Amino acid sequence: GRQLIILGTFITPLIIGLMYFFNSNTNNLSQKEEREFAIKNTSKITKIFLVNAEGERITLKKANNHWLINNKYVARPSRIDLLLTTAQGIQVQQRVPKYQTQQVLKNLITSHIKAEFYENEQLVKAYFIGSADGNSTGTYALLINPENYKNASTPFITHLLGFQGYLTPRFEPTLNTWRDLKVFFFPKNAIQSIKLEYPNSSKDNFTITLTNGSYQLTQNGKSKTTNQATLKKYLLNFKSVAAERLVKSPETALELKKKQPWFKLSVENLLGKTIEVIGYKKEMPKGSTNAVGLPLKFDPDRFYGACFNEDFCILQHYVFDPILTKYEDF
Repeated sequence: GRQLIILGTFITPLIIGLMYFFNSNTNNLSQKEEREFAIKNTSKITKIFLVNAEGERITLKKANNHWLINNKYVARPSRIDLLLTTAQGIQVQQRVPKYQTQQVLKNLITSHIKAEFYENEQLVKAYFIGSADGNSTGTYALLINPENYKNASTPFITHLLGFQGYLTPRFEPTLNTWRDLKVFFFPKNAIQSIKLEYPNSSKDNFTITLTNGSYQLTQNGKSKTTNQATLKKYLLNFKSVAAERLVKSPETALELKKKQPWFKLSVENLLGKTIEVIGYKKEMPKGSTNAVGLPLKFDPDRFYGACFNEDFCILQHYVFDPILTKYEDF
């Protein structure tokens, strides 16, 4: 009580309430338990909830052989693996010195990420991750008792053995940093059909369809005799194709919707699911020139694509150029 009265002269009543929240001592955690941040077997984790002090939040859920973000988007496997590796390896580097405890708790109020780990909807581990300590080799953290959701009394400086740097970025609940931006993923060529259309040049359009165990190349319903090895080699371009990043500007998306697409590409898998990409050339600022001083109308490295049903992405020419072939090339 006395600590809170002293603090009250410096910080707002809201902060006082939060300090009490963070300092709640009826947590029933032993001193040893207050140090146990690591999850021994992360393979049993089926759900992770992350939320920061600003209210930004995501829920990650295990679904068969992948993870979903907010029950909507596929999560990047490497990002999930990094978080689970961190959750398994996180350990106490040292206790926060007593004279710093109140300041560290105060900092945790204004800047933290709360992480909750579940096994089949049962909360098994929860803690607050704060900022880096003064040396940036450790990260402030405070454990939460999963039994009664009360906070531990002591914050610690945590780290990962063998890793220099702080852990906070691994817990960031920013949606777009978690999304898997793979547009096509066909490692085993499980493609039923491909349809590529160029609205400004219909003579380049083509369709490839799997019929009775072999692939047929057609244009406007008329088939063209093509070497099977040539078609299968083309299909290998769809093995793993990713967008560079998402377009954040809603204005750009609205502008693109008004424009004539450069191409429309749809790929159907063997289960009948179709993935569509609509490409738009990316205009360069007026007056742009190439290396030899000639005018440059379109970006030679990147273009826009409508992907993932509703999002606009930045796509790279060197990734997509092998896919964007023409009928006469076969």
